[in-house]
Amino acid sequence: MTSRPIHLAMLLALGVLAGGAAIPARAADLRIGTQNVPTLDPHFLLLDSNIAYNQHIYGALTDTDEHGKLRPDLATSWTSDGRNTWRFNLRKGVTFHDGTPFTADDVVFSLDRVPNVPNNPSPYSGQLLGVTKILKVDDHTVDIVTDGFVPLLPAQIAKLSILSKKAMEGRSTEDLNQGRAAIGTGPYQVVQVQGKERIQLRRFEGYWGQKPDWERVEFRILPSDGARSAALLSGDVDLIEFVPLQDAARLAKTPGIVVHSGNSARVMYLGVNVDPKLEVPGGRSPMQDPKVREAISLAMNRQGLVRSTLEGYGRVATQVGVPGMLGYLDDVQADPFRPDDARKVLAEAGYPDGFATSLVCPNGRYVADAQTCQAIGQMLARIGIKASVETMPASVFFGRIKPGSNPAPLFLTAWSNVMGDAGYTLNNLYHSFDREAKMGSTNRSGYSDAETDRLIDAALREPDAARRLELLKSANRRGLEARVLLPLFSAPVVLASKASIRYDVGDSGSSEMTSAMRAHPLR
Repeated sequence: MTSRPIHLAMLLALGVLAGGAAIPARAADLRIGTQNVPTLDPHFLLLDSNIAYNQHIYGALTDTDEHGKLRPDLATSWTSDGRNTWRFNLRKGVTFHDGTPFTADDVVFSLDRVPNVPNNPSPYSGQLLGVTKILKVDDHTVDIVTDGFVPLLPAQIAKLSILSKKAMEGRSTEDLNQGRAAIGTGPYQVVQVQGKERIQLRRFEGYWGQKPDWERVEFRILPSDGARSAALLSGDVDLIEFVPLQDAARLAKTPGIVVHSGNSARVMYLGVNVDPKLEVPGGRSPMQDPKVREAISLAMNRQGLVRSTLEGYGRVATQVGVPGMLGYLDDVQADPFRPDDARKVLAEAGYPDGFATSLVCPNGRYVADAQTCQAIGQMLARIGIKASVETMPASVFFGRIKPGSNPAPLFLTAWSNVMGDAGYTLNNLYHSFDREAKMGSTNRSGYSDAETDRLIDAALREPDAARRLELLKSANRRGLEARVLLPLFSAPVVLASKASIRYDVGDSGSSEMTSAMRAHPLR
């Protein structure tokens, strides 16, 4: 994430930002400055920012709270036969924003739609991993049939939005993005979509759950970090997300402004590409050698990254997961920062003078990603690894490091496990890449190990809770010891608002997803 200093000149320029038909400030209104342009099709382009927008409009069968704990939403309860069927009992008396009753037909329609959205660059189909059929039992009961027992299913489908069959039949993603078919059961309903600039919502008074505090919410899309900070200082918005870390201390000292912070479930890690197909000058990639990977890990000053690059926010990560996740290894410590030892290990691997390589990173996708990338380049240089650092927009970066065809020996990226279960992480990041089986779908390191695959496959099917936990921990430990993904830190969540607003950031879980429902006026 880039940052710009906040100057008076920026505030004077805000006349441009304030243009358009914005919601006038009233006590019952909330104006939020957000970073990312949304899609209101909740099954198109799997990104946390899109889930964040859509959780205001739509409901799902299950949900997670601000601490990442699973809870009922449109399903009040669920049970498994322990073999291949999960039964979900639907909430009665729920209506969509247009007054249409919510029934099992809407669930079947929505979940059947998920893998069939045209031209979807990042589908939500992984959340239906193992699902073979969705069946209506009666108006308020649905069976989800799976290929064998899938214990992760209730967590997998958390936040997988349910659309109105009546409103959506024959409609497209564009109809949703324009607001014409964006009809859900959520706490807010769409009033107006103004291109890529604003979304205006109104509280749905027929909502089945707890009513949010704000009558009206406006999301103002401000991709520039400096523009969001300046808009808050000018009073143009009431709350902003993704506060530039360099600005957080300044904002916290500003009268009438308060900063809200916590830790997310997103772990930033350095990926080491061990794909044997990786072509490098001289033949075999040094990354194939476990000692080289150990040396790289010993060169990482994780505490320094938190202290300096993150301005003291965030925390050192010991694994690609956060405390409280099922399968989390409480006994694991991060590799220590020992550059002298790293040089010795590198020499033992046959590289006493180091070697040259490349490091690719996103710029502006994650908190302090470009700054972290430059810092890593300097750490590697300290042990003799001359890394050519290249940062690029997220759209280019993710196109470059595709699983199965990643040319980058080293890459910086992140993973967020909002399900609270290591099975989700292990399946996606550590399982051998298999496009047909939808396994290893984000395995960009090229890691492939038969025993790790066996442990993951068993964990994803094991009905006994104690045995499953043992399998998750074993697979997590084995993957971690391979050092193909080097955890650095869990990304902080930093928002800022008017002092008259309290915001519940939570800890871990889905706290990166900015929500008007977590904002409350101080009375």
